[in-house]
Amino acid sequence: MERIGFVMRLLPGSEQEYRTRHAAVWPEMLAALKSAGCRSYTIFIRDSDLFGYLEVDDFATFRASLAVSPVDARWQVEMTALIDPLIDPTTGFHQRLEEVFHLE
Repeated sequence: MERIGFVMRLLPGSEQEYRTRHAAVWPEMLAALKSAGCRSYTIFIRDSDLFGYLEVDDFATFRASLAVSPVDARWQVEMTALIDPLIDPTTGFHQRLEEVFHLE
């Protein structure tokens, strides 16, 4: 299992819509995440900063599965109007955070 921490940023004026959409994530999007090997997914918010935390069976497999998922493609289009995903150009994923401590 891999733990992935990453950051994104809300675009100005989009907080309420972002909260509304995440209060009712499409069931098919939730199924796509689980099918891709996601065990847990949490997003935290502070002002315009978003912190995401994923637990996945295998990150490369997770990303490959979502890359060909039509529902994820639709979801990403929906989110484009609300967030700056802070994509790392070297990985094509959000800016990941380095894990420095974990207590199990």
